[in-house]
Amino acid sequence: MEARSLAQALKLIMKSREWTQTEIARELGVSQVWVSQVSREQRDTGITKASRLLARVGWELRITPIGEEDDPVKRRSFIAAAASVTFLPSAKAGPYQDPEYLRALATQLRATQYEIGGVPLVAAASRHLNKIGQAVNARDRDLQVAAAGLARAASHVLHDARLFGKAENAGNLALVLAQRADHVDDTANALELMSQVSSYRGDYHRAAMYAQRGLTLSGLTDELKARLSVRLGVSLAKTSAHGVERRSRHMLDVAHEFDGTSPGTAAMIVGSSGIALSRFGRHEEAGDHLDEAVRLFDGIPFLRGMWLAENAKAAVRAADPGKAADQMHALARVSPLITSSRFDQKVSDIIAASSRWASVPEMRDAREQLRAIQPSAKA
Repeated sequence: MEARSLAQALKLIMKSREWTQTEIARELGVSQVWVSQVSREQRDTGITKASRLLARVGWELRITPIGEEDDPVKRRSFIAAAASVTFLPSAKAGPYQDPEYLRALATQLRATQYEIGGVPLVAAASRHLNKIGQAVNARDRDLQVAAAGLARAASHVLHDARLFGKAENAGNLALVLAQRADHVDDTANALELMSQVSSYRGDYHRAAMYAQRGLTLSGLTDELKARLSVRLGVSLAKTSAHGVERRSRHMLDVAHEFDGTSPGTAAMIVGSSGIALSRFGRHEEAGDHLDEAVRLFDGIPFLRGMWLAENAKAAVRAADPGKAADQMHALARVSPLITSSRFDQKVSDIIAASSRWASVPEMRDAREQLRAIQPSAKA
């Protein structure tokens, strides 16, 4: 059984294993939307990525030598629909007027932040923001969309460094660019980002407002509806307003109902539900959700560390020093791989909140380990 394109390969795998697009997406670690677009040859991917993804389901990419008499179609057992592309600035304009260049920068920022944290990237993020403001008045819609994506990536970096004012300014720039381009998905992404930044600033009512505003947009993908719904649910939970639990849990249930979300969104929904449930005193449910979020982000130090911290905070809130200590030991192990002000603040909060069990041996050891990895101790 052979395929001559990635689209053909996906169809053959689904047929032979009786998988739906959602099921193969889960196995590959991609979104159902990605599978759908590639299957219809509406989206290209590089050879390297195609090879890596297919290996997850027991397939391989094989390129055979070209013979003089070979038919072009028979030159390979399977080759991806498009080769990997290296993006370079256009010769006709500066690099920051090249949409593909901006997209490449945004991808690099996101990938590095998710791996190690945002603090080392602050200078680069700030430099990019200073260069893309002129795109607001550009006539090139593609440039505006690409600049919006880079502004969002920069905002996440600044947010992680706890530079919340600058992060909010970058988020506002992303929102303006997306709206100028009349791009619904990017507008929704910017509003989700603003909800997240507002939540970390402690302005939960504003965070809920941004998420609600995003949900009123027409033409949203299920992925974005799920992300905005869970943002709204958690923001409502954090307001601690009387009678808010029912609406918050409804929004979390709505987020869970969307099939085919990407692995990252699925993990975010699970973990965020745990945060909300912990706020409502549903400690056992909350623990199950947060345990799953930690598991889903295994292998990604920064994201794993952030969810370990949320799990430890929930365990402290549940008055479960044993579980809290376990999470704190895990935090101490992953901390050397992370450079994040938000992460450091979470660690400080956990040390402070766990002080009531300072005399318990297992907690005493965990607290000592966490104190040893705090920035001041490292310095």
